[in-house]
Amino acid sequence: MPTTLVTGATGFLAGHCVDQLLKDGHTVIGTVRNPSKAERLAEAFKSEVESGKLELETLKDIQNEDEFEAIFKKHPEIDYILHTASPLSFNVTDPEKDMLQPAIRGTTAVLKQAKAHAPNVKKVVITSSIAAMMNPDPSHVHNEHSWNPMTREQAAQKGNPVANYVGSKIFAEKAGLEFLNDEKPNFSITWINPAYILGPGITLDLGAINASNQLISSVLESKLGEEVKVQSGSFVDVRDCARAHVVALQPKFDRKRLMLCTAKVCTQDIEDICNKIPELKGKIAVGTPGEREKQLSKSIMDPSETKKLLDFEWIPLDKSVTDFAKQWLEIKQ
Repeated sequence: MPTTLVTGATGFLAGHCVDQLLKDGHTVIGTVRNPSKAERLAEAFKSEVESGKLELETLKDIQNEDEFEAIFKKHPEIDYILHTASPLSFNVTDPEKDMLQPAIRGTTAVLKQAKAHAPNVKKVVITSSIAAMMNPDPSHVHNEHSWNPMTREQAAQKGNPVANYVGSKIFAEKAGLEFLNDEKPNFSITWINPAYILGPGITLDLGAINASNQLISSVLESKLGEEVKVQSGSFVDVRDCARAHVVALQPKFDRKRLMLCTAKVCTQDIEDICNKIPELKGKIAVGTPGEREKQLSKSIMDPSETKKLLDFEWIPLDKSVTDFAKQWLEIKQ
């Protein structure tokens, strides 16, 4: 059975990737930076760690080529790579140094060292973002071939962490494509471009909820009568997103960009769903039921190519939200 490297294995999405790879029979090597998070992950997969099906390796800096070289030399059996690790911070001092360069170098470091020291690798799947596809033109039909036209100068604006994050995804993805075209490695690359990634965690730390799930937690933490900041966009359940990463290891996905947006979502949707949960009803914000359409994003999304390729039964929003909310409530009790 294959051996797969998962970078940033303690991450929200990565934990599900590890879970699905193990269930599919892979041996998994996960890179970890935070020892306490590594302990939680190891506990969640205790039997797999004990059996040697899951091994955790320290990778302190995803930009460090020497660290990647050491991992590949230690594990020449690696067949596949899921590169999910990337910086995400909204407390940015120097956008180039803190966001753009780490994302780009993190991508090129793993690709360079895989080419040089991992001869068995057949495919690298890279987690990007739907943000790299979004065009500000309201008439633009977004699909798998869309690119965000943001310039490097716009991406490096100080005091604009959202632009910094979006830029990090755009230019990291372009760096990977440039590497593939110029270096012609033995492996191919598939990019996964998800929208909001919602749903329960393999392990859930209420002090470090992923940015997407904060769309839900902001409602869960509200009080009856309060107004919750309106957010809108598209979503994909974390379990579908992880499944797409694993399925994308197949050759038919070589050089593809997969646009993962199951449906549109807004704060009112979250409020409506959460208020159907008995433990929450009458205790949290209700918003303005019936005014969902006013909140929904007007962006035109067409992920039909991706949905045809994957041929999934997609997890609906109510299950994503309810499963996360119930996990959140269990931890709060």
